[in-house]
Amino acid sequence: MATLTRPRPRRSFPTRLLAVVGAMLMVVVVSQVASHLRTATSPPRQAPVVVDPLQPGIGDLDAGAISGSGGGTSGADAGPAAGAAADAGVSDVARIKADIEFWSSRVARDRDDFISSNRWGISEIELARATGDLSAFLRADAAFDTTLARDQHNAAALGYKGSVLVSLHRFVDAAGLARTILERYPDDPVALATLGDASLELGDLPTARDAYTQANDVARSAATLARLGHLAFIGGDTSGALSATTAAVGLADSEGAEGERAAFYHYQLADVLISTGDRADAAKQYAAALAADPGSFLARSGLARVAAADRDLDEAIRQLSAAIAIVPQPEFLARRGDLYTLRAAAGDAKRAADDYATVEAIAKLAGEAAGVYDRTLALYLANHGLDPNRAVALADAELTVRKDVYGYDADAWALLAAGRPADAETMMSRALAFGTQDAKLLYHAGMIAEALGQTARARTLLNSSLALDPSFDPLQVTRARATLATLR
Repeated sequence: MATLTRPRPRRSFPTRLLAVVGAMLMVVVVSQVASHLRTATSPPRQAPVVVDPLQPGIGDLDAGAISGSGGGTSGADAGPAAGAAADAGVSDVARIKADIEFWSSRVARDRDDFISSNRWGISEIELARATGDLSAFLRADAAFDTTLARDQHNAAALGYKGSVLVSLHRFVDAAGLARTILERYPDDPVALATLGDASLELGDLPTARDAYTQANDVARSAATLARLGHLAFIGGDTSGALSATTAAVGLADSEGAEGERAAFYHYQLADVLISTGDRADAAKQYAAALAADPGSFLARSGLARVAAADRDLDEAIRQLSAAIAIVPQPEFLARRGDLYTLRAAAGDAKRAADDYATVEAIAKLAGEAAGVYDRTLALYLANHGLDPNRAVALADAELTVRKDVYGYDADAWALLAAGRPADAETMMSRALAFGTQDAKLLYHAGMIAEALGQTARARTLLNSSLALDPSFDPLQVTRARATLATLR
């Protein structure tokens, strides 16, 4: 990480914001001019896409995938949706890769060309968001470091680097970078957003709340409202979460958001809706996300979730296959394997086995970014009764740094799978202390209570889970219902 040490006069917020925006606009303008420098044999380019460093989460793929790592779509279940979804992203990915080749080659010739190194990094972020290729975030980090080696105060590079560190789950580093920037520019909205994102993932809700609130005060946008909505959901304020995420969709529209950026806000609203029991309106928002961005793997996964809860397993598999055709996330593959297991049609057992095998294969290919998969892999192992001690080790290791609600939950679930329900209850109590109203948490708590012989508590928790959101996991919902049937 670049060290910011050179003293400079402190600028007021309006001046700092203009500096940040100006630096980013200069990158885009120069990129448009430089596009004409390509040779006649260069691939045709669309106008450069501006990646908003304030936009939360869409590139933070907890269960992201490495490009070319397998997990293809079964021809029997893909249908036209998968082909259309894949085709929708092909031309854009080709354009992004052409940009990467162009800008990185300019940096190779001149390491002091900070415009090109920034544009290279931005294009790598685009690639990661479009394909789930975590190695693109690593290359983006290197590109921004190239800029910062020349100018340690470059506003665009610092802003984008913070979002990359969050996406790579380097939350402590991200928070440190943000705090360093905020020492000099206390109202920098990008640094405030990064600090809030990192703090939320580290389980520090008060710091996240302060950072998000300040960012919203100085630069209110769809991105700041989306963050406040997510924070409200984690803190158990579901009405606040719905209000903020609904407002974010409207503000994004007024900001002129299009494509992946517009789709993100519809997707986030849909996730809050379905998690609070409104599956019908969630389906509408997932569909709106897909209309905004036909290549949205997140929207496809959401529609699959709705279909599975409606017990339309064929449609759920079709939508999830379309998502996997775009980005083969381990979480998607594990979920599709579960759907095959539940459907149990001819050939589904083999299809499920293939998907399950690919989950671990992707994690092994992640290389330097492998830690991003630890929580997803721990939950996958615990869900399927596979190597529970490894699941505990993965969850424990992540929890040493990332003490958020879902970290405690993953550790509790892994401990239960390892036959340690008393230890699981301890971790689960810490997760529930956040107040998050999530059906998966209630289900895990209910199953832990059942293992401890707490029949009445288990019954209450499992019923509450199914009443709140029976879409959280099709296989685990089936197990919850089966367990309830045994409780007298």
